[in-house]
Amino acid sequence: MIGASERGGRRLSFGALSAIPPCVPRILFVTTTYPLAPGDAIPAFVADCAQALVRHHGCDVKVIAPGHPTAPARETVNGVEVERFDYAPDPAKQCVAYGGGIPDNLRNFPRAKYQLPGFFAAMAAAVWRNVPDVDLVHAHWVEPAFLSMLATGRRRPVVISVHSLKPKRSRLHAWTLRRADRVLFNSNYTLGQAREKGYACRAQVVYQGYDEALFGPQPRTGAARRALGVPDDAPLVVALGRMIEVKGLHVLAEAANTILRSRPTAHLVIAGDGPERKRIQAIVDASPFQSRIHLPGALPRAQVARLHADADLFVNPGVVDSRGRAEGLGITTLEAMASGLPVVGSRVGGITETIFDGETGVLVPPGDAKALAAAVGQLIDDPATRRRMSLRAREIARERFTWPALAGQVAGVYREVLGVDR
Repeated sequence: MIGASERGGRRLSFGALSAIPPCVPRILFVTTTYPLAPGDAIPAFVADCAQALVRHHGCDVKVIAPGHPTAPARETVNGVEVERFDYAPDPAKQCVAYGGGIPDNLRNFPRAKYQLPGFFAAMAAAVWRNVPDVDLVHAHWVEPAFLSMLATGRRRPVVISVHSLKPKRSRLHAWTLRRADRVLFNSNYTLGQAREKGYACRAQVVYQGYDEALFGPQPRTGAARRALGVPDDAPLVVALGRMIEVKGLHVLAEAANTILRSRPTAHLVIAGDGPERKRIQAIVDASPFQSRIHLPGALPRAQVARLHADADLFVNPGVVDSRGRAEGLGITTLEAMASGLPVVGSRVGGITETIFDGETGVLVPPGDAKALAAAVGQLIDDPATRRRMSLRAREIARERFTWPALAGQVAGVYREVLGVDR
């Protein structure tokens, strides 16, 4: 339990301590990515989970995440304490985390490889400092879990959330997953990948969710359309995500000409940033319809919600990339469904677990620009089908992918691992 009147640098009064039920689990999240400011464009699923555990399930959560020059070393956001570690002599030049994600950063920034040992050492040290004050470590991704096990010396249980796996079998992954007290996979697809690689572990699937307060209740105001110069009555198709190969946004850019050629009022938005942006920009620049293809860059979450509210259709064109990776789930799809958008998506990875083909959207072969254009075009031309799919998409999102319910599953795992009944 918390020893004195202080936890991780956050001072608590004795009154505050007495108000905390004795069975409140104290959880240490260890992650390679976390929003640098509330509502920014960085994927927020780890933060959403942490905040839902605090707000709805009475957990006390602290997060260990990589540092960044734009973010404070310590802060508390929505009840979650965040500690960020620096890992390079000059923190302003740190480039292992954020941006396009660690795998792509290591490939695109030569100095990231030299910073990696310091990154691992700093993360392990941060875990080691915090272990005495927590009951359980919840690591996101396998490498942080491995470091957490080394740092804790198995003094605390370790739960792992697996959001993706390396295409090839890894001895480090096998060792780490086998020793975890519980492994939570973000989709049946990801769990299947682990089984194909022969990884033995105490496994279950817990999906990721969307922010109910942000996605769904937004009214259609036309503000996002006006900002882009899109008329109120124009069909508006939206796709977004990190511009990395696995997201397949380049396939949608290649399909744009076919989609727009016979639909002179339709507009397409491809939002995001990353190493694939130059490739996508070049495709758009060569299009005769480039005035109706919009690349607004990475958008804060509130702007994404407003864009969804003003849109008619969402596209998730994920592919299997050159390294053999596919989308583990597709949170952008969940946010779009919650906003009432039918979705055209690729029949690959975990995307198939979010889109009900013919019911909430349409699934097409991955990497097939012609099939993608045909499906998008068909839905643009069929408002009645879009309305039917819109209603069902909202229903499915609310039934299966809300964070209060999903975080309840995670809290239940904590209680099982800790042997706590509530």
